[in-house]
Amino acid sequence: MQLEFFDARIWRYLVSAISKVIEEGVFIVSPNEGMRFRAMDPSHVILLDMYFPKDSFETFDVGEEVRIGINFEDLAKVLRRAKKEDRLILESKDSTSFSITFKGKGERTFTLPVLDIVAEEIPEPQLEFKASIKIMSDIYRDTIKDVELIGDIVKFIASSEEFKIASSSEFGEAEIIYSRESGSIIDLEVEDVQEASYTLEYFTDLSGAARVADTITIRFSTDMPAEVIHEIPQGVVFKFLVAPRVE
Repeated sequence: MQLEFFDARIWRYLVSAISKVIEEGVFIVSPNEGMRFRAMDPSHVILLDMYFPKDSFETFDVGEEVRIGINFEDLAKVLRRAKKEDRLILESKDSTSFSITFKGKGERTFTLPVLDIVAEEIPEPQLEFKASIKIMSDIYRDTIKDVELIGDIVKFIASSEEFKIASSSEFGEAEIIYSRESGSIIDLEVEDVQEASYTLEYFTDLSGAARVADTITIRFSTDMPAEVIHEIPQGVVFKFLVAPRVE
């Protein structure tokens, strides 16, 4: 297997985000579809899903399905060495190791072991969301930073005209409102009024992935899971589904 991707930093930020909630997992590379990683955190509160379509790679040389067991902390450490101009080359010649090469001003190659891990087969969740809000990724990141100053629970409230994100604790309250009028919302589709609360820590841990996303779409329903979809160049998708906190 040999894959070449145009921007190593995209991998850097996505894998770094994953490493904060999941220790180990399996990349599945299909000759027809591309690369996918899907797994739940140990507490089964959050489901991560990362997909690189075949066409997102400049080189995609895969003869048969390849499964690569990963220690995400180790991989994240290597990917932190990615520089702005680096391309990323992933190679696997046998079942015991794989290599990561940064191709820019010279080539730097690191080799890591393939872990013997069985990938959990997790089907695509079938959920209907009554609220869908699309915003720019920088707005999303700033919002998470704002609410984490106050509490450890984030509340989403969506209506046909605005999207409100709030948090409260003994330290005080934070409330951020985005409306159609302000122009901060790219798209807003809501049935009635939807309201749900979630553990903020997961959004904070995974917010680094938004650094390489163009837009973020948040989908949820009252007291139901929330799905946060990162739309990334070359058709790459990084998303997570987080269970609600029900008082």
